[in-house]
Amino acid sequence: MSDPGKVSLPEIDYTRLKSIKDKHLRMDKEIFWNELEVKPESLHGDRACLLGIIDYYMAALEESQQQVNDLKEDKRKIFAVHDEQCARSSEYYNELIFVKGKLAEAQQTIARQREALEFYANQEHWELPSFGRGQSKVTSDKGSKAREFLEEGSNKA
Repeated sequence: MSDPGKVSLPEIDYTRLKSIKDKHLRMDKEIFWNELEVKPESLHGDRACLLGIIDYYMAALEESQQQVNDLKEDKRKIFAVHDEQCARSSEYYNELIFVKGKLAEAQQTIARQREALEFYANQEHWELPSFGRGQSKVTSDKGSKAREFLEEGSNKA
């Protein structure tokens, strides 16, 4: 609801404002531009006022359009940064998977090394069988557990 005495203006786009301005400039171009003094209540004064209003709104529309263009550019830049971050995140994730795989391999290697060390460190494996005949487990192994592990390690390098 509008207040008494106030005029509500319809929404007008830049093209429509330009068309209205051009029409009024064509109507009295010669008289308008030759008039040195614009009187407020004269026909030319009203047109000058209308043209001033049109100029104001055209400038406001141009400024708004520039702001929209700036925001679109900012949005484009933000999406570019987002896409770059997503690509980096994907790279980091792939690297994490690779490192986790290497860690699992290292843990398995450590477990096999521990098994070999425990075999040679176990005092019972050095003892000769009862009655003094035969060989101890370490002697009969002749270092095969250690060699097996060393060969496996050299194949990976």
